[in-house]
Order: sequence, then C-alpha cells, then structure tokens
Amino acid sequence: MLTHWGLWIFMNFGVLPLRAIAFQGLFLLIAIALEAIVYFRQLGFDYKTSVRYAASVNLFSTFIGWLLFFNLQAFLPQPLKEQLISYFFFERFFINPWAPSIAPLLALSGLIVFMGVFLLELKSLDLLDLLLGKIKTEDAVLSKEDFRTSRLRQQGIVFKSNSRAYAVLVANAYSFSAILFLLIIRSVEKLR
Repeated sequence: MLTHWGLWIFMNFGVLPLRAIAFQGLFLLIAIALEAIVYFRQLGFDYKTSVRYAASVNLFSTFIGWLLFFNLQAFLPQPLKEQLISYFFFERFFINPWAPSIAPLLALSGLIVFMGVFLLELKSLDLLDLLLGKIKTEDAVLSKEDFRTSRLRQQGIVFKSNSRAYAVLVANAYSFSAILFLLIIRSVEKLR
C-alpha cells in the first residue's frame, strides 16, 4: 500500500528511471574520489579540501548537464527521443531508423560532454574560490585582464603540468575513463 508521500511522488513524477539514478550516484562517487586524488596531488590542497572541491564541481556539472539534457532533448526528432528513453529505462536501443547511426552519435556526444564538463569544472573551480573568498573580486578582475592578454597571444588554454587547467583535465580524464570502463564491463556482463 502506497503512503501519502509515495502516492504524491508517483502521481507527480510518473515512472522514475531508478537504475539510471542509482548509476549516476555511483558514477558521481567514483568521479569525486578520483578527482579528489588528482586535486590533492596536482593543486596542493589538503585531502579534505580536495574532496570538497571535487564534490562541489562534480555536483554542479552534473546538475547543469541534466538541465541541458532535459532542455535539449525536446528538440530531438521523435525516433532519437525513443532511443534515449529506451536506453534510460531498458538499457538497450530499440530498432528504428536511428539504430545504425547511434554509435557515431554516442562517440561525438561523449567527446562534447567531456569537453563541456572540463570547461564547466574549470570555471566552477574559479567560481568556488571566489565564493569562498580565496580570490578577491579585484584579483579576479585583474586575472581576467591578464587572461585576456595571454589568450590573445596563445589563443587557447595553457596546459602546464602544475596548472589548474591541467589538473582538471587529468582529473576528468581519470573519472571519465573509470566510468567508461564500468559501462563497458556492465555491457559485456549483460551479453553473457
């Protein structure tokens, strides 16, 4: 028998992809742990601070990612929407006209997501420092001016082995690789 709270959730949310939610939680825990280790080693934070930073930027990027996903999926063609729904709820793709071209779309979207999460986490680290008062607003304005002049010279992000951008890139590479490895193991296990 459903309680009043359970009935309210069922009536307002319909069917929830609980398996996708559980795996998102697992992936977040893995990403936070791996990225905290990289922040600890590369950026010189203590371990507690590196875990807090990793948790904050990962939760923020996940929230923004899901918001973007739900807003952008409204513009997809109906057969592609059906593929997304079938994957989230049933963990497989339905056979329709989009089925043969789903692998290149997944590879392209994976690359776009990786670069988007990298840039979002890099900027959210700066925002987190600003909110925590570790960077004063005057310093942020000066660093933006310095960044603009250096960007004009180099036209890109500088990746030094001790820079913040390099640490975020390596952290994301580790966490995305671990998550991809788990997804591959999971898909191989389902084939058995």
